[in-house]
Amino acid sequence: MRKYMLATLTWLLWMLAIPASAQIATEAELNRLEDLRYDAMVGRDAATLSQLFADEYVYQTLQGVTHTKTSYINVITSGDVKINSYQRENSRVSFYGDTAVVMAVTHLDVAFKGEPRQLSLFYTNVWVKRDGRWQLVARQSTQLPKK
Repeated sequence: MRKYMLATLTWLLWMLAIPASAQIATEAELNRLEDLRYDAMVGRDAATLSQLFADEYVYQTLQGVTHTKTSYINVITSGDVKINSYQRENSRVSFYGDTAVVMAVTHLDVAFKGEPRQLSLFYTNVWVKRDGRWQLVARQSTQLPKK
């Protein structure tokens, strides 16, 4: 009886460990995609942004402007918004089936129509897994108070 209970307990612990390790791997993948998104914005890489953004992508900016996939990619590639560098921190990822919410802080060296600015943003991104890949469907950012 004791051998049976030990085997059952071992099996249960093993089954619980599989989802946790898969979630850690998926969290790492989403953070990699977040960095890829910023790298594409720094490099004005429309092709990569187009792959990362879902067709219904919507971004509510800190200035109150709402962008679609097309309008935001145009703003980045036109140079109206030029991201020179970024630093992401405090990333938190939550999963809801095939949906993930990423919340993080980003410090940006950016220029808006040539005017340089240093920004610290808190953002929330919503990713959906479709056809085996993650796509960004919604983003909202808020400027953090200056220290």
